[in-house]
Amino acid sequence: MARAAQEVAIGSLLREWSKGGGRLPGKRWLPLRWVYLPARWEVCDQPLRTGKGSKASPPTRLDLSSPPWARRALVQRARRAREAAGEAHALPAAARARRPEPAGAASRAPSPASPGLSTCSGGMELSLGLLLLWALLPPEAHGKEVDLLDTSTAQGELGWLPDPPEVGWSEVQQMINGTPIYMYQDCSVLSEGDTDHWLRTNWIYRGEAASRIYVELKFTVRDCKSFKGEVVTCKETFNLYYMESEQDVGIQFRRPLFTKLNTVAADRSFTSRDIESGAMQLNTEVCSIGKLSRRGFYLAFQNSGACVAMVSVRVYYKTCPEAVRGLARFPETLAGSEGLTEVPGVCVEYAAEEVGSPPRMHCSTDGEWLVPVGRCLCAVGFEEVDGSCVACQRGFYRHSLDAKRCLKCPPNSLSNESGATSCSCNAGFYRAPSEGQNIACTRPPSAPRNVSFSLIGTQLSLWWQPPSDHGGRKDLTYTVFCQRCHLLSCEPCEAGVVFSPSASGLTKPAVDVDGLEAYTNYTFTVEAHNGVSGMGPAPQRTAPAVWVSVGHAAPVTVSQFILTQRDDSSLSVSWLAPRQRSRTSVEYEVMFFEKGEEARYTVKHLLEPNVTLRDLQPDTAYLLRVRSITPLGPGPYSAEQEFRTLPPDTGALSGGVIVSIIFGVLLFIGLILGFVMFRRKRARWRHARPDYNTSGFEREKVWLKPYVDLQPYDDPSRGVLEFTKELDVSCVTMENVIGEGEFGEVYRGSLRLPGKERIVVAIKTLKSTYSDSQWWNFLREATIMGQFNHPNIVRLEGVVTKRRPMMIITEYMENGALDTFLRENEEKFSPVQLVSMLQGIASGMTYLSEHNYVHRDLAARNILVTRSLQCKVSDFGLSRILENDAEGTYETKGGKIPIRWTAPEAIAHRIFTSASDVWSFGIVMWEVLSFGDKPYGHMTNQEVMKSLEDGYRLPPPVDCPSILYELMKNCWSHDRMRRPHFQEIRAQLQHFISSPQLLRPVADFDPRVTLRLPSCSGSDGIPYRSIPEWLESIRMKRYISNFRTAGLDTMESILELTAEDLKQMGVSLPGHQKRILCSIQGFKE
Repeated sequence: MARAAQEVAIGSLLREWSKGGGRLPGKRWLPLRWVYLPARWEVCDQPLRTGKGSKASPPTRLDLSSPPWARRALVQRARRAREAAGEAHALPAAARARRPEPAGAASRAPSPASPGLSTCSGGMELSLGLLLLWALLPPEAHGKEVDLLDTSTAQGELGWLPDPPEVGWSEVQQMINGTPIYMYQDCSVLSEGDTDHWLRTNWIYRGEAASRIYVELKFTVRDCKSFKGEVVTCKETFNLYYMESEQDVGIQFRRPLFTKLNTVAADRSFTSRDIESGAMQLNTEVCSIGKLSRRGFYLAFQNSGACVAMVSVRVYYKTCPEAVRGLARFPETLAGSEGLTEVPGVCVEYAAEEVGSPPRMHCSTDGEWLVPVGRCLCAVGFEEVDGSCVACQRGFYRHSLDAKRCLKCPPNSLSNESGATSCSCNAGFYRAPSEGQNIACTRPPSAPRNVSFSLIGTQLSLWWQPPSDHGGRKDLTYTVFCQRCHLLSCEPCEAGVVFSPSASGLTKPAVDVDGLEAYTNYTFTVEAHNGVSGMGPAPQRTAPAVWVSVGHAAPVTVSQFILTQRDDSSLSVSWLAPRQRSRTSVEYEVMFFEKGEEARYTVKHLLEPNVTLRDLQPDTAYLLRVRSITPLGPGPYSAEQEFRTLPPDTGALSGGVIVSIIFGVLLFIGLILGFVMFRRKRARWRHARPDYNTSGFEREKVWLKPYVDLQPYDDPSRGVLEFTKELDVSCVTMENVIGEGEFGEVYRGSLRLPGKERIVVAIKTLKSTYSDSQWWNFLREATIMGQFNHPNIVRLEGVVTKRRPMMIITEYMENGALDTFLRENEEKFSPVQLVSMLQGIASGMTYLSEHNYVHRDLAARNILVTRSLQCKVSDFGLSRILENDAEGTYETKGGKIPIRWTAPEAIAHRIFTSASDVWSFGIVMWEVLSFGDKPYGHMTNQEVMKSLEDGYRLPPPVDCPSILYELMKNCWSHDRMRRPHFQEIRAQLQHFISSPQLLRPVADFDPRVTLRLPSCSGSDGIPYRSIPEWLESIRMKRYISNFRTAGLDTMESILELTAEDLKQMGVSLPGHQKRILCSIQGFKE
């Protein structure tokens, strides 16, 4: 590619030269040198005129497709012209074109008898195009010439051997510039017959030197036309021969052993006029002899009729001189006879070879260094100066080989010694671990200034001014520290204090703080940081602390009044206590009066959120108002609530009594019918075997019967032994605690039964301080599990009841509880995978319902997940058997109920059925599709119950398939008879798995089903206290910070939002935009 580029450059120069009338504008003449010409070019130009009166030679033509020896001839002649011109930076001021050779002159080309020999060149003849290209190229160092023979420096006679000795060549002495020069001459132009005069040099010792030798001849030739009178024979050329030999042969002269090298012709010949004026027309010819192999050689000159004087003969060879290039030193190298000789270089001091590219150069046959390859690089801490590596001065450094020069130390750093590879930071300044040596040293920032705040209720806004000194960096951040103080002691704030956008890593000098408690003192400090904070001792970067005292932050209001009991003379009313995180006591003031008698009212002071009004008039409406009282004073009264007492009892049968009698009769008839239906259904069960949608699943005949409880057993241990397997405690190994259950700690362990492999198990233990009821429930749970055998129900391995602690050993579920597992792997599962999990749960619940068994505590926390994502129902501590009536109900005897997962009828009447388990399954579906979120968010149990009574349901989780949300709503039907059975649910889920395209449509958000919280904002159209509360209710809490950043802090400020506004705020998903806008539209309607 380099050669092709050179061809294009030379062609461009020639065209520019021809257009400019023989001049190149803006070009500077440079010393002549050899240039490569592509073989396909032809260079033709006019004769070169050099001086006044000089003759023009005919146009010369160089066909570069001609044989190599012809091209070498031109190059040799060009080199001779360069040497004659010296190293001047301009073209020769005088040059003379060669005269045409006389007729009969011998050819200059080498004879066919001398193949492979270089040709000779001489004179000043050179095509103008070649001189032009030569002059435009930069100079290079010439090869070094080592003389083997130079007659111009001889101090005496040369003693060469002429043949014949009597006539022809003779040695003469001439004075040139005051120096005697010994030369040979021969002028036999007037002799008759053929002239054949030879002159042989002495033996020239070559030794082990170069195989290519150069011969430089300086001679004069007289013009044949200058002779007066008749000239018998006259020529203007002579021949040059050579012969190799291992030693000096003395005076032996065998002409046939000599090989012709060249026919030498004069470029300039002298005339009689030149003799009269004393001018000498000196010619110079240089020839090369290649591939010499013997220790020495002879030169011989043959004159066949020319009048010639051999002024001097110089024999030499060339070497490439010692050179330093690319920080590599190349020794003096002998030029080869042909081609290039590769020479490895040695790096100069403090330099090393570039990886993968050692330095090399190529010595040409002309003794010039060509084609440099590779290089050396100065070591770090040194730079290249005039071909050597010099250490960096103090205050400078070089840390990388890629850097060309030593660099000045960055600000706030210094190198104390020469040859530094890095600069050390000044005292108090540092570099971050990720910053390089070329980065300026910086320091930590100073403290923030002028910290201010504003307090509205329990919401605090802090702002401050940036530090006066940023430390020279741009990565400034702030951290806000909060402490809650009481008297003289302070402690870090609780997790309920929320910083927006965060407490650390702040880039703007402001932060909002929410969740502060009333009647509490706080201190806030702000600290500035940057990339070098904490890297060394630094001045204080913390602003003075701000003391904030939160008083009566907001009115403590009372809401949600419930009439708990009434008769003809009394009313019992309760209300929802206000949420208070602080320890401040709250009392209540109740004002009531007869409707229309506002002036006659009664006031009561209470400590609890309920009151019983006695001595009231029957069948009378009363109005009631309540307000809370704190140490700072009372809050506002609630809205008036109207309640009416019952009419007086007249002694006759009231409508309620009649209804009760009718209901009792109907209930008795229903019981009889139910018993008959149960007997018929039980007979069908004996002949039917339901499909549990599990491959290879088999059931024992005893499991076709309804579940057997421990109630019939006087000793519960007998029931446990009947349905479970007692294990030897030596087979059980407890390893580490993985949780804590209702009865005690739960361990991960191993079980190794005789003849079987070791398996990993979960071990529930009964704590040593158990009560009778805990002992009974512990054995009861083991009995329940022992009667079930289904792939989607946790398998019981056995029990230990004869040793302490008592144990229940079950299979080990690697992924733990479903809700925690989903939260840890949020959005990692596809809808089909989630439906597959739900299908497994539905299959297990189908098995339980077909055994007349109600779980009562079905929730994602009680579903365990295996390594293969198979879900299994667990935790039968609250499970209850269904009675053998038509409805299959069970009424609890008190105790806690998981409100968020329990059906409304079970909450209100404490009656549980398989239909109530279906409601709970709908909540589990919502948990799974929301990846473990808590149902109903932060609503209280009272708010949940009130919302369900008002007909509201959970909204669809984000990106929930619409077909799954429809199934959820069917499970949440208020009428339990309209809820689907578990068999139907299992079949539907299996259909969804086999037809995944049904899961693609996403459920639309309907604000009519949004759970509404009690309003304290005073607005009837917007039932939310704040924007975070609203976003959490519609499952969009991830955008709380986006709304705060946009400056939207009240519910009224969101009513005019559009899709484009949401997009600019960072809500980019179309489904999320639709959900938010749909909810806002519901507010407007």
